[in-house]
Amino acid sequence: MGRVVRLRRLDSPIGNDASIQQSRTVAVAVLRIDSIEVPDAVRWRLPPSKSHMIRWLVLAAQSEGTTELVFEGVPGEDIASMGGCLELMGAGIERGDGSWVVRGAENGLSTPDEILDCGNSGTTARIMTAIAAGMPLPVTVDGDESLRGRDWASLSSVLTGLGCRISSERLPSTVTARIQPKRVELDQSSSSQPLTALLLASPSYPEGTEILLTGEPVSRGYSHLTMKICEACGSPNVSNEGILHLDPWRVIAPDRVLIPGEASLVPMSMLFGRLFGTGSRVEIPPGDAMMTEAIDSLDDVNGGVVDLRDASDIISPAAVLIAIGNGGSIVGARHVRGKESDRIRTTVEMLAAFGMSARATDDGIEIPGGQFPEKPDSPVETHGDHRLVMTAAVLASKVGGIIINHRSSAVTDPEFIERLTGLGE
Repeated sequence: MGRVVRLRRLDSPIGNDASIQQSRTVAVAVLRIDSIEVPDAVRWRLPPSKSHMIRWLVLAAQSEGTTELVFEGVPGEDIASMGGCLELMGAGIERGDGSWVVRGAENGLSTPDEILDCGNSGTTARIMTAIAAGMPLPVTVDGDESLRGRDWASLSSVLTGLGCRISSERLPSTVTARIQPKRVELDQSSSSQPLTALLLASPSYPEGTEILLTGEPVSRGYSHLTMKICEACGSPNVSNEGILHLDPWRVIAPDRVLIPGEASLVPMSMLFGRLFGTGSRVEIPPGDAMMTEAIDSLDDVNGGVVDLRDASDIISPAAVLIAIGNGGSIVGARHVRGKESDRIRTTVEMLAAFGMSARATDDGIEIPGGQFPEKPDSPVETHGDHRLVMTAAVLASKVGGIIINHRSSAVTDPEFIERLTGLGE
């Protein structure tokens, strides 16, 4: 069975394993997982979708009424980060088991008295930055060490083009001067999040704000989701011939919203089922046809190509599924290099740690088939990337291993490690 091992400092020994005694002085948590024996029936549960819940939180907070967000499981830390920021701006959130009740801020969101701490959530940081652009006073946005290392140039350039002043293209960043009714370009080829941020912040933007959409868009399912939710709350803002008109609008959120499960975690259950021969797989929640298509394509790659242009979040488990299957190539994922880690490079490194080979390309990974994981000789570095943590933990549940910084999995699924390490009990 699996068990969690906590380590105060990485230069302290774990058992007799001297390979992890390194000259670092920071506190690090590690997870040791022994290979588990799996019962005949395995029940996986998905956490609430952070993409859906974050978007509904933002719009409910800008509405005039009260909205109940209903879900199964436990919301991840990214969702909690968004909730905390919105509370600092005047929204009320009552957190309960299975539902959060959001009370819209009276007279709209207000300038916070404190720094907005976005934790590890890039989505939250971008949305908060875009909302800050509509505030009359300066707003500072910050996050954890991982988030501070990420580049925000795409959104920053749009906001500065609209008349804002942004102190830095990396966090912490202070936004001053409200946007002006101008036209500016937005390159969609590196991320869908800037477009999402602008759409969700637009209720307070001045009439006449226009965004010229350029570049080949990626992660289109997420931007389509944003537009769909905004329209459900009364947004008039739609793209016409590549120009998005962002006029101010009144948010009318529904009284009750059902949040689906996190579809991007379905490949984790698929990987577990393949490794143990249980056939366990969570049903893909509805709502993102592009994500569903990408996940379904993993059932039988057979040396072919998997295009993750619109589903790059699944690249790590997808790469392992291809490796233990018939091999193939992942393409269309160049934009995943700007996530919590360069997820193309770090996925290849993680595969190597478990004795599997793969080759990074400019926009994906080439992966030979017929491979099987081996127990790593040393602790597996996950770079604070929750997707890598969960994939590595599933692999270790089969062959054993030690995972560094496992707690970051709570960004998406706070119950993941406990659920996984308890499967064999």
